[in-house]
Amino acid sequence: TIVLNDIRMDEERDLVDAAYGSREHLPFDVTICRDLTVEELKEQLTRDCNFFHYIGHTELDGFECTDGKLDVADLDHIGVDAFFLNACSSYHQGLELIKAGAIGGIVTLTDIINTEAVRMGECIARLLNSGFPLQAALTIARDQSILGGQYIVVGDGGTILTQAESRTPNLLEVTPCDDGFTLNIMTFPTDTAGLGSIYTPWIEDINEYFLTSGYLDTFEVDNDSLQEFLELEDVPVRDTSGDLFWSQSVSLSDLR
Repeated sequence: TIVLNDIRMDEERDLVDAAYGSREHLPFDVTICRDLTVEELKEQLTRDCNFFHYIGHTELDGFECTDGKLDVADLDHIGVDAFFLNACSSYHQGLELIKAGAIGGIVTLTDIINTEAVRMGECIARLLNSGFPLQAALTIARDQSILGGQYIVVGDGGTILTQAESRTPNLLEVTPCDDGFTLNIMTFPTDTAGLGSIYTPWIEDINEYFLTSGYLDTFEVDNDSLQEFLELEDVPVRDTSGDLFWSQSVSLSDLR
């Protein structure tokens, strides 16, 4: 469920709506709500929901709605499993969601700038949709915003929204060299592929198996091999400047 209660962040609503459930072989239902009243937001929080993405404004005493504020501490129960409260100072309301039975979520510690919130919102949504756990998604996304340090995880940071196509979510770090590129693959554990799981990159001439998680190794690949590998699965790719791309939409020239 995506709730937009701040019209200034309408861009984020469009971006995250396009991200969640976008995988062809793993669709899921996405409900979008906007400009909710206190009673309407209460209804959304108390109905069963795997993931709740809130875009708007919060304060210590509650979520801002069109007719007042809703304090999660006043709710008898909630139906939300995991959440992302992309709103100013959402830490306290996030803690109340955990106390009320949610498993884990991402919150903010202070006020955040709308443009940076949109950047973080899109990045985290894409990472979660690709199978990254909450903490891993936030760790990667933090480097993409000047306000990344204001976001933290509450509850269980290992919570996942969906399973990665390769079972093991991974981040590629690509560096150009004379004969092609060097490739570092960083893997992240999940509840379905924990520490010690076996992973092997589908790259010609690489026949070794590696234990996850963390960095597997540094591989030297030519242009064609890297291009084929990037097209296998849509995963985050970080270049030497620290910029984040997505494997199925980045060109090799972007990485040089």
